Amino acid sequence: MPSSGPFRSLWELYFRSPVSNWHLNQGKDSQIIVPTNDAWPGDAARGRAIVEGAISIPGASITDIDTPWKRIPDISFHAEYLHGFTWLRDLRDFGGEAARFTARTLVTRWIDAHDTWHPIAWRPDILGTRLAIWLGTYDIFCEAANDTFRDRVMASISRQARHLVRDLDAAPKGVRQLQALAGLTISSVTLGASDDRMEQAERVLEREIGAQINPDGGHVSRSPARHCEALMAMIDIRGAFRVRGRQTPETLDGAIDRMTSVLRMWRHGDGKLSLFNQTTEGSSALLENLIARSESRRKTATEAPDTGFYRLTGGRSCVIVDTGSPALLEASAHASPLAFELSSGKQRLIVNCGTSIGDLRWQGPLRASAAHSMLVIDDHNVADVTSDGQPSLRSTTVRCERSQADGATLLEAEHDGYREKFGLVHHRRLFLSAAGDDLRGEDRLVYTGDPGALPITAIIRFHLHPRVRASVIQSGASALLRLPGGGGWRMRTDSGLSLSESIYFGADSKQRSEQIVISTPLDSVREIGEITIRWAMRREDSSAA
Repeated sequence: MPSSGPFRSLWELYFRSPVSNWHLNQGKDSQIIVPTNDAWPGDAARGRAIVEGAISIPGASITDIDTPWKRIPDISFHAEYLHGFTWLRDLRDFGGEAARFTARTLVTRWIDAHDTWHPIAWRPDILGTRLAIWLGTYDIFCEAANDTFRDRVMASISRQARHLVRDLDAAPKGVRQLQALAGLTISSVTLGASDDRMEQAERVLEREIGAQINPDGGHVSRSPARHCEALMAMIDIRGAFRVRGRQTPETLDGAIDRMTSVLRMWRHGDGKLSLFNQTTEGSSALLENLIARSESRRKTATEAPDTGFYRLTGGRSCVIVDTGSPALLEASAHASPLAFELSSGKQRLIVNCGTSIGDLRWQGPLRASAAHSMLVIDDHNVADVTSDGQPSLRSTTVRCERSQADGATLLEAEHDGYREKFGLVHHRRLFLSAAGDDLRGEDRLVYTGDPGALPITAIIRFHLHPRVRASVIQSGASALLRLPGGGGWRMRTDSGLSLSESIYFGADSKQRSEQIVISTPLDSVREIGEITIRWAMRREDSSAA
C-alpha cells in the first residue's frame, strides 16, 4: 500500500474504521508455535532507571512512566523509540521480578492506548520492531504472567502482525523497510504463518538488498549508524529463516558478509563508530555482538569505493576518510567530503562533531561542513543544507586514489563542491607512515576558470575529542595535543594555526571541546591559479614540550 498521496489517505480512513478492526480480529495465529529470542544487548543501568520510574531518551527523559504514551516529546525519534519497545532489552538485562512487572505494566498501558491503528504507533517499521521485541522477549515478561495478560498480549500481537502483512510497503524507504520486514519475518515464523508470508518476505528482501546495499557492502545512506541498523535487521531476518528451516537466500548471506567488513572499517581503536552522516559512537558491546552474529570471517575493509570511505592504518593509528559524494536523498547526509577522523590506540584525536538525535536545534548545524574536520571556504557548505537540516540536490563529484609503499599509505582525493560557487576544486593528500606516528596533509585549492563569487578565506578545521587538551606553541606555528593517558601529538603547519571552541555530540550528551583552525586568505588564488596549505601531525612521548 502507498506510504503517501491521496490513495494513502483513503487507506488510512479504512484503517480507522470498524471494518478494518473486524478484519484484524479474524484468524487463528494467536499462539506461539516456534519461540524466538532477541539476542541484541540492552543496558542494565537504563533498565534500572525504568524500574525506578524514568525512561531516558537522547535529549529527553520521561519521569512519569504511568502514562508515557501521552508524554512523548514532539520529536519523531522519541516516538519511534517509545513505540518500538527496544528498551525492553534494558529491562531484560537488568533482570528480576521488578523488571518483569514493569515490562508487563508498560505493555498493558500501550495496549490500552494504542491497540487500534495509529499513524505513528502502527507505522510498519515501528510496528515490525515492536513485534520482534515482544516476541523475542516473550519468555521474560509474558510467559510466567497470568492467563488474562498472556491472552491479551497474544491477541494484540496477532492484530499487529495481520496489519503488517497488508501495509508492509508503506514503511519509509531505506533501513525502515528492512526493520518492517524483520518484524514480518519473525512474527510469521513465531506464529506459524503459511509459506506464502515467507515467500512475500523473501521477494521484498531481494528487492531491498538490491536497492540499499552497495556492491562494496556499504549501505546507500553512507551512515555507519544506518548501516548497523540495516545489518541488525538482516541478521534477524536470516535467523528467522533458519528457525523456519528455510534456506537463506545467497544474496542475504553475501550482503551480511560484505556489510560486516565495512562495519569493521568504520570502527576506531576504542571499538566504536566513526562520526559520519548522523552517527554517534554507539555501543562497543552492541557492535561486538553484531560482528559475532554476522558469522563473517571477512577482514576489515580498507576501502569502500562505492560507498565512499577509505581506512588508513599504521601501527596503532587509524585514519578514516569520507571520499564520497553526500547521499543527497538521505536524511542522514552531511556536507562532509574529504573530512577525516584520527585515532591513536583507543584514544580519538581528530573527530567530527557527530549528531544530535534528540535535539532538533542542533541537527542542521551538525550536518554543516564546518562541523567536520575538513576544509571550508567562507563558511559555505560543500553541499547545501537547508534550515531544517536536509541536504539539497546540488551534486558533488569526488575522486580518490590510494597507494602504498613500505607499509605507508598515501591517499589523494579531490571534490568539486566549491566549483559552482567559487570556481575552485579542492585536492587533499593524506600520508600515514607505516608506524602510524606521522600523519601529513596537503590541501590544495585550484582555480578552474569558472565564474563564481570571489573567495575570501579557506579554513581547515581539526575538531578535537573532548579528552584531548591542546595548546598553541611557537607563535602559532604548531600545537601540542596531550592525551589523557600520557604522551601526545604535535601539529605543525606552514600557514599558522589557532585554537577555538568546538562541541562534541559523539556520546550520549553534548560536550565542550576544542578545534585547531588553519586560516588562509584566498584573495590571490585567481591570479596565481592555486594555493596549497601543508600541515603535519607527529606522535611524541609525554616529555615533549
